[in-house]
Amino acid sequence: MVRRIAVFSGTPTALGVASFFVSYYVVSQGLFKLPNTAVLLVSLGCFGLGVLGLSYGVLSASWDEEVIGSWWGGPEFSINIQRLWMAWKESRLQKNNQSKSE
Repeated sequence: MVRRIAVFSGTPTALGVASFFVSYYVVSQGLFKLPNTAVLLVSLGCFGLGVLGLSYGVLSASWDEEVIGSWWGGPEFSINIQRLWMAWKESRLQKNNQSKSE
């Protein structure tokens, strides 16, 4: 899980931070005019991908202690998404049943 989080979250986050330094260099050297919104959107996109990578890293881990997950975690991701979906549906049903009984 940590390996996938480092790759899928660390890389885009590092690129997001690097985008600030690169844009500062471009503007300070006068290479070309760079709009503030471009810097904002690029860094925001990278940080957003970092959040998605963090979520994927957690959801692609094997939640069974006896089972070692695969390298990229594809099968584990699909199993864990199904588990989350079923738990969410069950929680909604319980909430709806409680509100009907009151």
